[in-house]
Amino acid sequence: MTDFINKGGRPPVANKCSHHVKVSFDDLEWDDLSRMMERADATVKATFIKQLIFGKPFKVLVTDKSLLSYCSKLSEFFAQYRTVGVNYNLIVKTLRENFTEKKAMTLLYKLEKATMEMVKITTDVMALSEKFDEQWLQKSR
Repeated sequence: MTDFINKGGRPPVANKCSHHVKVSFDDLEWDDLSRMMERADATVKATFIKQLIFGKPFKVLVTDKSLLSYCSKLSEFFAQYRTVGVNYNLIVKTLRENFTEKKAMTLLYKLEKATMEMVKITTDVMALSEKFDEQWLQKSR
């Protein structure tokens, strides 16, 4: 017969936490702790305090609304850019099929000027994106 008798319930833990410590905070310290927990997105005070005491790193995630806004505007811009590309192809096809060569060349010249402006705007957007990326990398370090 074995000495192990199953009493039910939870299985025994190998490294049971049996030592408890009470920590008291004044109002200012409690506010600081609460702010730190919010920044670290922690929910359990005991584990957060243990991480602080034993020097375990915790991450603070900062959401920059300007980054979110910039990314959404950039996505909209490139969606419009794709739309312009589709329309560009349709215009060239229509010009070739429906107009004389001289009239089509005149309209294509105007289209070429508009394309040059669009290329300039695209390079400006790319430069702004690189600048914003550098600023964001500096903030995240």
